Parts: sequence; structure tokens; C-alpha cells
Amino acid sequence: MKDTTLNEKNVKIPLYVTVYGTIRQWLIDGKYQPGEKLPGENILAAQLDVSRGTLRQAMLLLQEDGLIMNHQGKGNIVLSNQDICKNGLEKLGNPIADFCIQPIVRTETTIGFQPPTKKHQEVLKLRPSSIVAVINITYYTEEAPAGFAMIYMPHEILDQHNVDLEDTDAVYAFYTKFLQTTGLYSESRFRMGLTRERLSGILQIEEEYPLLILEEVLYSEFDVPVLSQKLFFSPNQHELPIRRKNERTMSMS
Repeated sequence: MKDTTLNEKNVKIPLYVTVYGTIRQWLIDGKYQPGEKLPGENILAAQLDVSRGTLRQAMLLLQEDGLIMNHQGKGNIVLSNQDICKNGLEKLGNPIADFCIQPIVRTETTIGFQPPTKKHQEVLKLRPSSIVAVINITYYTEEAPAGFAMIYMPHEILDQHNVDLEDTDAVYAFYTKFLQTTGLYSESRFRMGLTRERLSGILQIEEEYPLLILEEVLYSEFDVPVLSQKLFFSPNQHELPIRRKNERTMSMS
């Protein structure tokens, strides 16, 4: 009996990506445990109703994610099924919301417009006559403010996507969806800073109190800067995971 049937017709995404997602979900569900061997390629291809070539492309993605390893003579061995569905800071997202210890229950968004400062002319590659949207977002848990974001985005990007600038909920929804754009990448840095007067009022913490700041510029897949942002994390409100690993080919001397 086939576990999953995948029709190679009428799909909008590459079939190997769908196969990858199916096997990945098997690992999340614990169908195969770390150290176990996956069924052979012929069996898996038959179960999923795909060609061996499609299956092998999916297997390469699973290997790149560190979920399985191809052991010569033994086949594909499961390496991990722990926290597969959780992304760390290595993947772009909305870290104030994603990694808050308590659920974010609401946000407040404001938007304004201004000519780019010299800094943003340089960072976002803008002309002095350009217009920059300044988006401020405050995140709240049930108990207190959890963080604050200052986002600078060329107005033309919002215009191209027909964002209703009068609807701040629509602006926030566009921002969170935009962070998932295919090919987007960032240059980022964390630093410790001290709470200034404005942030003290927004985050409801004392002035000069230490807090974590993430500054980054995001680029499209064509290396075009699309936004600059500064994120402020309220003290004791976040855990920021990151996945780190050595290449398997490395050996200790």
C-alpha cells in the first residue's frame, strides 16, 4: 500500500520539492528514527509514485539540511528528527515574533515617509530625490512589550505591490510576507546597546538598561538592497537559536 500518492501532473512546484516535504514530514512525525535506514530508492520511489531521478533530487535536499546521510553500501541513514520544523536565526524571518518566549498577541504599526538620509542613500542605493517608507512596529505579549522594529523601505517597493498604506494591518502583513521572499538574503549584526528615552517609553523599561539590537540590510536575489531595519529585543523576552555544524568531511587532527 502506498503511503503517499504524488501525481507528476498538474503541480505548480517541482515534484522533488513535494517529495522532499513528504519525507521531511515523516521524520517530524517519527516514522523513521535517528540511526535508522530509510527504505531503498526503488521502494521509496514506488511508495511516492515518482521516478528515481525525482527521488534522488529530494534526497539531496534532505542531505543538505543535515537530516539524512548517504552511507556508501548502507543507503540513506536518518541523522535527526529533532526540532526539524523549527528554524533558527540562520533563516530569514521575523525574529521578534518568532523567538519570543511568550506568544505575541498584538502589534502596533505606524508608517511615515521621508527623503532618504545620507546613510540610507548609501545603504539602499537611493537617489536623494527618492522617498523612504519608515515603518515602526511594536510587538506585545499579554504581559508587556516584547520588542520594537524600525524598518526603512523604498516607497517604490510598497507601490509595486499595491500595499494599502492607509491600512497599518495591511502594511504589517506585507512586511511579514515580504520577509519570506524567495532568494532574499541579509547582512546582519547583533550588538548590545543601552535603552534611550524613546525606547524606554515604548518598551516600558528603564533608560540605560542593556538590550539586544539586530541591525541588518536585506537584499533581493539580484543583490538589490530592499530594506534596512533595526530590531530591539526587550530584555529577558527572547531565546534566539541558531543551528551550527561542521562539514562532515572535516576531521580532527
